[in-house]
Amino acid sequence: MNGKENQRIRLTRTLLKSSLMERMASKPVSKITIKEICENAGINRSTFYLYYKDQFELLNEVESELLDLAEQHLKKLDSNEDNVHYLKKLLGYMKDNSAHFRILLCHPESLSFQTRFVDISIRNLKHNISLNCPEPISDYVFRYLTIGCLSMITKWIESDFELPVEELSHLIFGLSDSALGLFGPKNAGG
Repeated sequence: MNGKENQRIRLTRTLLKSSLMERMASKPVSKITIKEICENAGINRSTFYLYYKDQFELLNEVESELLDLAEQHLKKLDSNEDNVHYLKKLLGYMKDNSAHFRILLCHPESLSFQTRFVDISIRNLKHNISLNCPEPISDYVFRYLTIGCLSMITKWIESDFELPVEELSHLIFGLSDSALGLFGPKNAGG
């Protein structure tokens, strides 16, 4: 029974998350009621409250899941690996989940998701790429690269993916390599 119960719980949570994201396509989370989320998902409000205190906690879980999977791709960006390949996988993941990323990156009600994405990206860059400059300078360099890449990705999503994943990957790494070249990293890209 435990396996079926866990499967039912996962399905319920998935339905609630999907319902929230569908509603967020047309209005901000602060204007979405629990009643709307539950009606759209076909789930009772009492069931909602078994798992979440409010729509913001539900949104936080959606964001965390997306960021956890994105971070798995970011962790693979390493100075000794084929980074274009891993960036293509990350961009493919974002494209496959474009409805969620479009809402959270392109039309956010708050900057929470963007800020968390930037922080995760910077942490992984610092861990994987050594720059030949003092710590305060490297902080600025990594922030510059991350915000620039995020802006390019946001533009790409907003344009309905006008560039192929491969072309955007090479563009991001070409620009990143140029910027990182000023500080002599081990290696920025593939």
